Amino acid sequence: MNIKIKLAYIFIIVNTFCGFSQDNPPSITAIGSQGYCPDVPLSIVTSVSITDPDFGDNTLDIITIQISEGYSQGEDLLILTGAHPSVTSTWSPNLGVLSLTGPASFTEFENAIQSVQYQTTQTYFTEDKFFSINIGSANYLPSTDHYYLYVPDLGITWTQAASEAASQTFFGLQGYLGTITTPEESQLAGEQSPGAGWIGATDSETEGTWKWVTGPEAGTVFWIGTFNGNPQNGAFSFWNTNEPNNFNGNEDYAHITDPSIGQLGSWNDLPVGGDGGPSDPYHPKGYLVEFGGMPGDPIINLSTSTSIVTPRITQVNDVTFCENEAISVTVNSNTDSVLWYNSITSTTPIFNGFTFNPSITSTTNYWITPVFLGCNTGEKTQITVTVNSEPIANNLSLIVCEDDLIYDGVQIFDLNNEINNITDGSSANLSVVFYSDVSLTNSINGDDYSNTSNPQTVFVLVTNTATGCTNVSSVVLEVSTAILNNATLSSCDNSGNQGFATFNLLDASSQILLGFPQDIDLAFYETLEDVSLETNQLDNQFTNTISLSQIIYVIGNLNGVCYGAAEIELFVIDVPEVLSDTEIYYCLNGFPNTLDLSSGLIGNQSGFLFNWLTGETSESISINETGVYTVTITDSGTNCSVTRNITVLPSNIATIDTVIVADNSQNNTISITVTGEGQYEFSLDNSNGPYQDNGFFTNVLIGAHTVYIRDVLNNCGVTEQEVSVIGYPNYFTPNGDNINETWNIKGLSDNFNGVFNVTIYNRFGKILYSIKNKDDAWDGTFNGVELPASDYWFTVFLDRGKNFSGHFTLKR
Repeated sequence: MNIKIKLAYIFIIVNTFCGFSQDNPPSITAIGSQGYCPDVPLSIVTSVSITDPDFGDNTLDIITIQISEGYSQGEDLLILTGAHPSVTSTWSPNLGVLSLTGPASFTEFENAIQSVQYQTTQTYFTEDKFFSINIGSANYLPSTDHYYLYVPDLGITWTQAASEAASQTFFGLQGYLGTITTPEESQLAGEQSPGAGWIGATDSETEGTWKWVTGPEAGTVFWIGTFNGNPQNGAFSFWNTNEPNNFNGNEDYAHITDPSIGQLGSWNDLPVGGDGGPSDPYHPKGYLVEFGGMPGDPIINLSTSTSIVTPRITQVNDVTFCENEAISVTVNSNTDSVLWYNSITSTTPIFNGFTFNPSITSTTNYWITPVFLGCNTGEKTQITVTVNSEPIANNLSLIVCEDDLIYDGVQIFDLNNEINNITDGSSANLSVVFYSDVSLTNSINGDDYSNTSNPQTVFVLVTNTATGCTNVSSVVLEVSTAILNNATLSSCDNSGNQGFATFNLLDASSQILLGFPQDIDLAFYETLEDVSLETNQLDNQFTNTISLSQIIYVIGNLNGVCYGAAEIELFVIDVPEVLSDTEIYYCLNGFPNTLDLSSGLIGNQSGFLFNWLTGETSESISINETGVYTVTITDSGTNCSVTRNITVLPSNIATIDTVIVADNSQNNTISITVTGEGQYEFSLDNSNGPYQDNGFFTNVLIGAHTVYIRDVLNNCGVTEQEVSVIGYPNYFTPNGDNINETWNIKGLSDNFNGVFNVTIYNRFGKILYSIKNKDDAWDGTFNGVELPASDYWFTVFLDRGKNFSGHFTLKR
C-alpha cells in the first residue's frame, strides 16, 4: 500500500482502540468447562453475559472467539449454529479465531456466543482446549490475562514498531512491543503473525546479551550468546534453529519468523530494518502489540474464557504379572470413566472403570477409551498385560547311601547338582536358592548340605531374574540304611614287583552281595569323598594307586534303592623275581654246537615251576637254533607267575664278497667288502689290530698284505685275506754297496706263479733287458757293459690283464 493508505489504516486502528478508553468499557463473563465426547459438536459456553455500566450502551461491533490454548490447526473448528440475522461469522483457521461481526445488541451477541460449537477431527488429545471470548479484535490469553494484536505494516523498522506499539491503548491498557515469556504466548504469537513481526527484544546495547526492552519486562536479560548460547535464570526463549547468529554482524533485533521459516512462532535476529525486498520472508511484515501488565493499567473485563476438557489417559503403562498372580490393571484419566475393549475394532466394552481385574493366564492386549459421562466413543489406546510363566520347579526325592562308614543316617547332599532336574535343564536367568523351612526364611548351602533328620524335606525357591517370577518346590532327602558287605581281592603284581596290579572289581561281587539281591548295580570309588559326591566312578578293571595294598569303596543301587558303602581291600602279591628279557647270539658257524639258556630266576629255585614253550620243564635248556624262547616261572605257593623271553639272534664269521686293490699309485688302497650275520671289524697285517669298522685301507705300501676280519657281535671267529699291492722303485743305484743294486717289479706274493714279463728300454726305445719271473732283476748293464746314469722306461705284462708302464732312474 502507499504511505497515505498505510497511515490511514494505522489511524483507524489506533483511533478504534483509543475510542474504547473514552467511557467505561463493557464487560463479559462466561461459564463453560465441559467434557468433550469425540465426534459430537459441543457448545463452548453454558452461559454468557455482556454488560456495560453506561446507560444506553448495549450494542457491539465485533466479538472474537479464539482457541487460545490447545489449538490444532487443520483439525479444530468453531462454527456458529442457528439463525442470527444481526451477526455474521468468519473463521480464520491460521489464527484459530472465529469473528462474530455486528453491529448487534448484547443479547444478540450472547445468543450467538451460546450457539458457537467446537468440533474437531482430532482423535488423540494431549491437552485441553481453552477459548478466549473477547470484546473487540484483540486476542486474549487467559494464562497471562493480556491482550495481543498483530499490526500489519510492510517494511516497518524495529524502532518504528516499538514507537508505534507504545502509542497504542486498548480500553485504557498501555500497548508495547510484545514480550514473549511463555510457550502459550509463543504459540499465540505464531498463530497471529502472517509474516515476520517485530517483538521487543534486542542486543544492541551489548552484543550477545539479549534483553526485553519493552513492557513490564523491560531490562530483563533472557539469553546470552549466539545460537549455542544459554538462557538466563530459566527464562523462556524460542529461537529458530541456529539462531541468533548475528549474520553480517548487524542483526540486533528480534522478530517472529515468517511461517515458512522454521518452527511456527520461533524467533530470529535481523538488522533494524530487516532483510530483503517486500516478498522476502525476512522483510518486516508488521509487529506484535501486547496490552496488560503495565503500571497504571485499569482493571477491565473485556475478555472471558472457557474450556473444553478433552478425554485423555493421563497415565497408562504396559504391565507385567506372573502366572497364578492376581492381575489388577489401573489407568488414570481426566474423564469420568474408562471403557475397556478386547480388540481395536470392538464396539462393545468388556469393562467400564479405572481398575480392571481380568482372569487371564497369558499375555493379552486390551484397548482403552477415556470417556465422560454419557459418551461411549473415542480413540482407543492399547495396553499390554504381560503374563510371564512361572519358572519350572519340580519336586524331587533324593535317596543317597551311607558313604562315610559311620552309618548315622546323615550324609552330605550336593543340592546344586540337582538344579537341572529341578528346572528341567533350564538355566538362563534363573536363581535357585534352597531353604530348610517352608516359610523360606533359612537358606542353606546348596553345595554342601548335611541333612538334620532322616528323611528331611527342604524347599527350593526358583526365581526368573529377568521377570521376577518365582516358583517353590520341595526336595525330600533320605539316607538309605542298607549296608553292603566288605570284601577282599588279591592279584599278582604286574608292575615288576613295584606293588601294583590290575583287579577285576566285579570278582568281589559274591562277597559284597552275600545276603542281598544279586542284581544290585555296583559302583566303585577310590575315596569316600567320591562316594559322597558320586563322582569319579572307577572302571571295573582297576589298577591300585597305592603300592601293595589299598582300600576302595563300593555302593549299590537297585530300582532307586541305595545300598550303603562297603570297603574292598586290595592286596598285591609278588611274582617270581627273574632277570629281565634279554637277547643273546648263537654262532652259526659253530653248528651243531649247543647254547645253554637259563630261566633267569633269582634266588632259590625250589618251589617254582618252569614251562618253556619248547615243552621243556627244566630250569635251563640247550639250543642250537635262533629264535625267541619263552619260559613261564610259577610260584607254586601263590600261583603267581612271570614270563621271560630270551631272543636268540644269529651271528657268524665274515664271508668276503669283493677285494679291490688300487696300486701302482701315489696312494695305494685296499677295499674289501664282506657279508654275514655278524658285526665286523677290519685290520691290516696284524690279527691283534688295531681294528677299524670298515674294510677300506689307504696309503698301503707295495708288497703282500693280509687283511683280518673279525666278528665282534658274538666273537664267532676271524677271516683272513691275502692281498698284493704291486709297484716299482723310482730309482736304483748299482754301485757295489749292496743297496738298491737291482731293479724289478715289487709286491707280488710268494705264491704268485702267473704270467710275468717286464721289458726295459732306453730313451730311444731300445730293449735293454727282459725279466721273465718275479725273482729276476736288472743290474743296469747291457751285454755286460754298465749303462750310464739316466732315465729308463719299462712295460709290465701280468696275467689277468694287469698291464702298465712307466720309467725309473739309474743312478751311479
